[in-house]
Amino acid sequence: MVTAVDTGGRTDSRRDLTVAVIGAPCDVAAGLRGASLGPEAIRIAGLAHRLHGLGHTVRDHGDLSGPRNPEQPAVEGYRHLPEAMTWCRTIRDAVAAALDGDEFPLLLGGDHSIAVGSIAAVARHCAQRDMPLSVLWLDAHADFNTATTSPSGNIHGMPVATVCGRGHPDLMELGPAVPMVEPTQVFQVGVR
Repeated sequence: MVTAVDTGGRTDSRRDLTVAVIGAPCDVAAGLRGASLGPEAIRIAGLAHRLHGLGHTVRDHGDLSGPRNPEQPAVEGYRHLPEAMTWCRTIRDAVAAALDGDEFPLLLGGDHSIAVGSIAAVARHCAQRDMPLSVLWLDAHADFNTATTSPSGNIHGMPVATVCGRGHPDLMELGPAVPMVEPTQVFQVGVR
């Protein structure tokens, strides 16, 4: 999850957020299908109820729509680049709209490529407000592959590299600048 909250200098926790739940049932950038089932499963597990219990208002924006996984081989080191671009652009715009509406975006995915779109939106939001941006990446994998290091070309293994300025030019340009975030401001936890 990527978030930007302007606390106005406060250090206390915010218990009065309006959480914008945005589903991104995307699996176009993964080698195996199934990640697209994530948003529905998380909702069924009671996400909204738990967020309400924490004192937040929940506004579920439903699921975004995008292309299905065409299950084709990689082209020039990238599998399904046009489809991943469409998803990331749609996600960027939805997360930006939530931020512009003073909502806290909570993106439910989906394969890891969706992070490119959400980080692009948050990077733009932070840049417009002269706010610093850091990314906390909780994953067993660094997701720092490029077209030349990935044996599969699956873009879901490339989002961290992409937002740090080491990806396909079209994906990198979704944000306000290249890189969207400095590599020194990406903190990875759980990488094995």
